[in-house]
Parts: sequence; structure tokens; C-alpha cells
Amino acid sequence: MSCAVCGAGPGRPKLRKDGVEILACPSCGLEYWLPPEGFRAEDTYDAAYFDDAGASHGYSDYAGMEHAFRTSFARRLARLPPPGAGERLLDVGAAYGYAVLEAERRGWQAFGLELASAAAREAARQSSGRVVAASGLATPFASASFDVVTLWDVLEHLPEPHAAIAEIARVLRPGGRLLLSTGDVGSLAARVSGRRWHLYTLPEHLFFYTRRSLDLLLEAHGLRVEAARAYASYYTLGYLVERLRKSLLGHAGARGDWPGSKLCLPVNLFDIVTVTARRVEDPKVLAGGVARAAGA
Repeated sequence: MSCAVCGAGPGRPKLRKDGVEILACPSCGLEYWLPPEGFRAEDTYDAAYFDDAGASHGYSDYAGMEHAFRTSFARRLARLPPPGAGERLLDVGAAYGYAVLEAERRGWQAFGLELASAAAREAARQSSGRVVAASGLATPFASASFDVVTLWDVLEHLPEPHAAIAEIARVLRPGGRLLLSTGDVGSLAARVSGRRWHLYTLPEHLFFYTRRSLDLLLEAHGLRVEAARAYASYYTLGYLVERLRKSLLGHAGARGDWPGSKLCLPVNLFDIVTVTARRVEDPKVLAGGVARAAGA
């Protein structure tokens, strides 16, 4: 299988995780695995994905992390200039809509997309219908209708990276910004951790990006990278214990409702990169980038 970002191939075997071989692109460093025939990424995200302490993937208690998530989203959005009148933001992969709520609090006209129907219903309830059930591959919005699109820890879940970024570029106005975060498989923490890296979570994570592969992917669609940095995010102590158990034991164990489990802590292993990219003004540049991606 050729690389889903740069087209180089075949991928080189790197490691095995949960009985699955993870391959690495020899050119851009993107890592990926080959799902079995009939695999549908969307089937992973049922209601239990967000609330199941016994599952080997997903979250034990997503709603219980609301304060931590909203703190992280607020800090990320604070790095943007304050919105002008009527400026619009779209959050792709909105889950329960916490990023949409934080964007609205900061003055944006905010909307969200969420693939998982159960999560989308909860988000719609909390955000007065501003989060809709839809994938990032076919958004129900007009071209050039958003000033900012955010993609928080979502890109690694999407089975068609070029199609997803092309759709994001379509709905962004010229000069608009994309902000995304995803794991950096080229980071020191990932290299030292090997197969126990906490973001080698299958089956939900389909791709593991390097900074080079992110640059190539975004610039192919006329999104010029302005910054790529590792920032701290906030997590509950219970969630951190859960993730450690999953990495070491393959399961989370009992739900962490013990004293202190809701304590919110900043964590930065420098293995999650936040990228800011701007949609180029010249549509010819955008068209040229898409053509180069198609020929990769």
C-alpha cells in the first residue's frame, strides 16, 4: 500500500501492536496500518466509545472530563486574534461540543461536525443545534463560509486524509486559518516509548503523522503552515491513569472515581503537535497544490 499522504511506497514494517503491523512511509515518515477487509472506521464510534470503562479503546468517561477539555480548548482559542463581527468557526470532530461552546464564549459564531450520532445528539443539546451529525468528508456548508476550522485530535482518525483536508480547504475563506492537533510520531517520546506509545491506539487511530507529512498534506491543498508547536493540554488524573493502564495492560480497569481522579492537570510530553495553517489567497496556488497531491 502506498502512503496516503505523499504516495511513496511500499511502507516499511516498523512494529507490531495488538497483533497488527504498523508500516512507515520511507519518504515522509507517515505511519499507518492496514485495516482488514470490511473495516469501517465509523463503526468504532458508538455510544460506548465515549463512556465505557471496560473497553480497550475510547473513553471511560468523556463527560467527566468536560472541565479539562474546555480548559484546553479555551487556551488554544486564546492564541487566535479576537473574532470580528460575524466571524465563523467550524470544529470538525466536535464530540460533545465543548470546543464549540468555548468558541461561542469567545465571540465566534461557532458550529461543529461529529460523526458519532450519539455524541452529536449530546453536542446538539448542549449547543442549541450548532453541532450536526456529519463526517468531515462532506460538510453541509457553503464554500469559503468559515474564517477558522479546528481539528482537535481528529486527523489521525480520518481514513482519507487528502479528501478531509480538501473539504476543509473548500469551506475556509481565502486567508482563513486551520488549527489542528495530532500526535507526532517523530517526537522523542514516541521514539523512546516504541510500541507502548500512548497514541498507538487501534482501531481508532488510523495514521500517525510526522511534522513533514503534515506539511506535505496541508500544503497540497493550499494551506500554508505558519506554526507547529507542542503545547500542554489539560487532563483529569483519572484519565491519565486510565491511559497508562491501557498502554501497559491493554485495558483501563475500573472507572477512576476515587478521590482526586477529577483533578485537572497540564501535561506536555512534546509528542502532540499543534499546527496553524492559513489558506492561501490565490486560488491558482490552491488548485496547483491539489493537482500535485493527486499526482503524488
